[in-house]
Amino acid sequence: MNSLQVCCGEFIRIILFVLNFIFWAAGGVILGVGIYVKVSLNDLKNVEVSHDTLNTSALFLITLGCVVFLVGLLGCCGSLTQNRCMLLLYFTLVTLIFLAEIGLAIAVYANKDQVTESLEDQFKTCMEQYANSTESVCVDTINSLQSVLQCCGEDNATDWKAINSTLYATSPPPSCCKDQGNCNYENAYKEGCFTTINDFVNSNSKYIGFGVLGVAVIELLGMSLACYLRSHIMKRVPYEEPHAM
Repeated sequence: MNSLQVCCGEFIRIILFVLNFIFWAAGGVILGVGIYVKVSLNDLKNVEVSHDTLNTSALFLITLGCVVFLVGLLGCCGSLTQNRCMLLLYFTLVTLIFLAEIGLAIAVYANKDQVTESLEDQFKTCMEQYANSTESVCVDTINSLQSVLQCCGEDNATDWKAINSTLYATSPPPSCCKDQGNCNYENAYKEGCFTTINDFVNSNSKYIGFGVLGVAVIELLGMSLACYLRSHIMKRVPYEEPHAM
């Protein structure tokens, strides 16, 4: 093995280590934020998000942080120690995540109309459960959405009249207004929540696409570097053993 191959292998090892160190650190930050939100739920009473929404977000951040942290740590250790088993396990995990993301993206794109209709139906069902106070999760979720996104109903505020013409005859839920103590259809938010989310996704689809593409490129880069480094180590070992005598 000539000096150029050795230098190239070392360079790849350093790049792989730095890349995964960033992931490891980011995973640690995400995990830390998730744990902080989880243990500080009772101290976050002034936040315009419901307790259940914060709890769900905390669990999501903890799960995401653990995955990113472990994958980054595995990549760091594999590149630092040049352990072939660690590199193979890292390559396998990143490949599985990458394939799962592709599968999910294809499924959503192929069934985007059905997904949209399903989300609309679920939102309407949640509004009905909100009106009947039969599901606390729906109450918290809709209150959080309407307060944070400054929206009301599915398409507009009058959707609440269709849900319950008696209960919401003169005013929608308080979370539909900035002044929740004096909420009516005159000062309620004009945009519907589903419309607001849909407009946001459509107007930022280019940036979302670039973000997804960026993640895919980084994953492909990590897979390629790990594969090359493992191959480099396997080629180097038979060369070094006779010269170690």
